[in-house]
Parts: sequence; structure tokens; C-alpha cells
Amino acid sequence: MRHDIDNGLLHNAVQVLFVELSKLNEVLKKPVDEMTDMERISVFLRYAENPDYRDVVNKVIESKEGLAVAGEVLMSISKDERERAIFRNRRIYQADQESNRVTAERNLAMAEKRGAKQSDFEIAKNAVQMKLAIDDIIKLTGLTREEVENLSPVN
Repeated sequence: MRHDIDNGLLHNAVQVLFVELSKLNEVLKKPVDEMTDMERISVFLRYAENPDYRDVVNKVIESKEGLAVAGEVLMSISKDERERAIFRNRRIYQADQESNRVTAERNLAMAEKRGAKQSDFEIAKNAVQMKLAIDDIIKLTGLTREEVENLSPVN
């Protein structure tokens, strides 16, 4: 990646950080002055709009000048009820979309598993009709002995 103006390489100027917001509960137990800058920023981003964490967020804002500016911007946005509602609805929509995606993937995996199992039963049924040995059918399909024996015609 290169700079727009002087075409200089940005490889040393760009830094990507991944923050696991789910682990912030542990960070919240620390006093603000013992938090790293990244932990403070993460706490601010995660809890700035949550009134339950107002005291901690205020201490974080006071500890870092850049966060104070971000806090002012957030408060100016928060004053507009319509903007706040749009922001909240957008977050709910995104969470719903993610939940729907995960559910769809889980359902697809279950359907594929059921389809594979059904296919194994069809193969086993054909193998029983061909009078293959039960042990061979078990190896071929991965079905249990009981499942294969239940497919066998009663003599």
C-alpha cells in the first residue's frame, strides 16, 4: 500500500489490531490507570453508550486526550434521538444478520449430515440385498451393526 500524495510505502505506517471484545470483562476489573492504551480504547468503544458503565468510561475518557474528543463526538451524536435510534437499529440489524447466518450454516451442516446418513442407509440396503457380509457393509457405510441388521430381511 502506498501513500496517495508522495507514493511512499505505508507498510510501516499501517497497523491492524484485533480486539476480542468478549474478553473486556476481565479488563473492566482493572483500575483505569493500570489499563494499556489499547484496553482503554477498547473499553471506550465497547461501553461508551452503555449507562451501566458510565463511571468507568468517564475515567477512561479523562485518562486519554484523544478519547475525550471521541467522547464529545459521541455525546453530540447521542443528543440527537433520531441518530441514536438509527445507530441502535443498525446494530440490532447487524446482530440479527449474524445470528441468521450462523443459524443457516448450522442448519445446512445438519441437513448435509442427515443427507449423508440417508445415503449410507440406501447403500447399506442395496448391499444387504446383494447379500454382502454385515461386517463389510459396516465398513462400507459406517453404520452400526444394529442399523445394518435392522435393514436385513427377516428369514
